[in-house]
Amino acid sequence: MERQLASKRDTRRTLCACLLGLLCALLVSVDLAPVPTKAVEALWPHATGAVYIALEVLCSFPGREDSLVVVAFGLLLARPAATVYLNRDADRPRMRGASTWVVPALFALAMVFGRSFDASGSAELVCGGISEGIKAALSFIGWLLLARIGIVHLFRLLDRARAAADAEPTGCGTRPNPASRAGRAAAFVFDRHPFALPAALLALAWLPCLIGYAPGLFMWDTGTQILQWFGYPNNASSYLNLIDPGTTILTQHHPPLTTALIGSCVQLGMELWGSENTGAFLFTCLQFTAVICSYAHAHAALARIGCPRAARMAAFSFVLVVPVFSNYAVLITKDVLFAAALLLFVTQLVLLVRAQRTEGAAFGGRDIALLAASALGITLTRNGALVIAVAGIVPAAIACLRGRRRGESRTGARRGLRIALGTLGAVVAVNVALTGIVYPALGITPGSRREVLSIPFQQTARYVREHEGELSQEERDAIGAVLDIDAIGDAYNPNKSDAVKNTFNEDATAEDLAAYFRVWASEFARDPVCYLEATAANYYAYFYAGHASGWSYTSDFSREVMDWEMLTPYFSFSAPDHPVVRALDGLCTLWRTAFQKLPLTTLTMQAALYCWGLIALTAYAARTRLGRMGVVLAPMWAVLLITLIGPCNAATYFRYAYPLAVLAPFAFAYAVSGACAPGMAPTDRPRAQVPQAPGATAPDAV
Repeated sequence: MERQLASKRDTRRTLCACLLGLLCALLVSVDLAPVPTKAVEALWPHATGAVYIALEVLCSFPGREDSLVVVAFGLLLARPAATVYLNRDADRPRMRGASTWVVPALFALAMVFGRSFDASGSAELVCGGISEGIKAALSFIGWLLLARIGIVHLFRLLDRARAAADAEPTGCGTRPNPASRAGRAAAFVFDRHPFALPAALLALAWLPCLIGYAPGLFMWDTGTQILQWFGYPNNASSYLNLIDPGTTILTQHHPPLTTALIGSCVQLGMELWGSENTGAFLFTCLQFTAVICSYAHAHAALARIGCPRAARMAAFSFVLVVPVFSNYAVLITKDVLFAAALLLFVTQLVLLVRAQRTEGAAFGGRDIALLAASALGITLTRNGALVIAVAGIVPAAIACLRGRRRGESRTGARRGLRIALGTLGAVVAVNVALTGIVYPALGITPGSRREVLSIPFQQTARYVREHEGELSQEERDAIGAVLDIDAIGDAYNPNKSDAVKNTFNEDATAEDLAAYFRVWASEFARDPVCYLEATAANYYAYFYAGHASGWSYTSDFSREVMDWEMLTPYFSFSAPDHPVVRALDGLCTLWRTAFQKLPLTTLTMQAALYCWGLIALTAYAARTRLGRMGVVLAPMWAVLLITLIGPCNAATYFRYAYPLAVLAPFAFAYAVSGACAPGMAPTDRPRAQVPQAPGATAPDAV
């Protein structure tokens, strides 16, 4: 009798799981695009009112040709859906909590509104009518159910990885030798030589990109910075009121350090070898080496703090295989050097926080030098990055202070606190000296005020485009004193603010800006939806992997920049015309295109993956009280927030989210590292406990 009852329960549970999976698959497949009238009339020729709305909604579901895919997807979801929504076992408390609903709800909103902005540039597909609202609600429910399945399983995976890390001994000398040949090879590469051999593997795997894309991938900023260094007319100098154009036309539009590095390498190539291509390739090789060393150092640091080999191998393999990283390693731009410095900076902060628990002996002079150099590096390779340095150092100082108050290794905590605060003071002092004394003395002109005004300028441009006939003369004059009122409506590009920003009047006074912002505020009160849509259209692709997203920095695009009319009068940049170079170029392009087009791998080429990874990891850290994650997550959030006041959508350029992509594998690997100092036996360390009740979590030692 009991067997029969159990069998019936299992049958009902399986049936419910299949229905739940099919429902989820069906709802996420709802098409938000407008339904043609002919499609409705084909079902019911004279439908009106509620019947017509119902038919519109029905027509948005997948057709016959897609039904098998939906059914297959639903059946694949049956088991994970049952685990999340139908289980009543002891693992249930881990699936509760606000984070397992809030993050999926935000994700579902991003999917629904992102689809609308990706297709129409507005929220029309969500708020355009009754049928649109119903379809959006159904899609939201489907994405909510699916995202909750994903977030719960991600949290379970991280919990299990942390528990496994806490159960095994750390340190190369305490790990048992693997029995298999593959295991011994992995231990040799990732444990015995955690810096040198991973660096060699990256260099070998990425060598085709270095050769195939020689002398390096150019972008518009590359040409501009080279022109600036040599004193030739360029876009970054022509619009500014230069301090002393007779002395130099260098500006702070791009970080002067990166301009000097790129320009001096090109100059060195021309003077020593008579070739600007050789100089550009020299810079590419130096950057290529710096990027690889930053990844290898991060891997070695993870090994040093006792991160499980499996987690390190997963993070390393992701970086090795995904073409985002190999392509950007040879892209001549400030963002690549910044990301490498940021990874080194975050790595050193992690080591500092760990070392303060071991009397400071594990954080020596070399580590202090690397921390200071990387902190300076991020502030000198990206404008406004001082905020990012502060965002990383402050949590590290707080962690050291908390350790001191708890009485854990007081000497190490005091030393760690001094190192953190000393680094912060040095970085602030250097940046103040450079911007306030050194750059003005050298005649290097500050960047434009327009660079931090992308959001209000885009909102004004969209408002002018939609309500130009409603503007009073006073409002037109106030806007016209700051922007070209006659041009911004036509120049408005929802995904990119450069065309609007370029009309900024550099001679505008503080009074002009104040009058402009008064008009801006009054227009916001009149049509807040217009303003919100302008901002959403400019940044939605950071949270939605849409069809509009592309890949900008290709070899063809690089050749287009090399042939730029502003560059060709002074330089003759070109890719080598050699069969090996052409073959490797085609091979690397094919590999990137495959990743970009295949259903799952395409997500690795989208900024949304890394932004949502940051959100999910933050929710997990808050849920499990992983205070030590602050030194990693805070700089990542600072990068994201700075990006969200920048000029471009991720659908236009991935490079603004590239630093997040660089840090993401390291951050996830660090999240599952053991909560102990290397060399501590499993029985001596604090164990990660699974929450046994809603909201009950085990704090992790910092």
